Amino acid sequence: MKHLIIALFGAAVAFTFTTAKAEEKTFEGEMSCAKCNLKIADSCEDTLKVGDTLYLLEENGKRKTSEHVCSGSAKAKVTGKVEERDGKQFLVASKIEVE
Repeated sequence: MKHLIIALFGAAVAFTFTTAKAEEKTFEGEMSCAKCNLKIADSCEDTLKVGDTLYLLEENGKRKTSEHVCSGSAKAKVTGKVEERDGKQFLVASKIEVE
């Protein structure tokens, strides 16, 4: 019984670590400002539209990224992890390349 409990605990810990660790992916789309261009926010923050999905970008805890695109839009390639918060899709960026 003791071995069974230890085995189940080990499996639960391994499952938690594999599901908690989101995988980084690269997305290509149109980067623009949620306030100035899309008119969906009260302050400047970057978004990336990939197909029908709009991701709110976050870099180093900030929503206005180092490659901020304020008016208009620009093609961009963003590498990061997707998170869902309050029903919104966030892309926590580790690398942003604006064309």
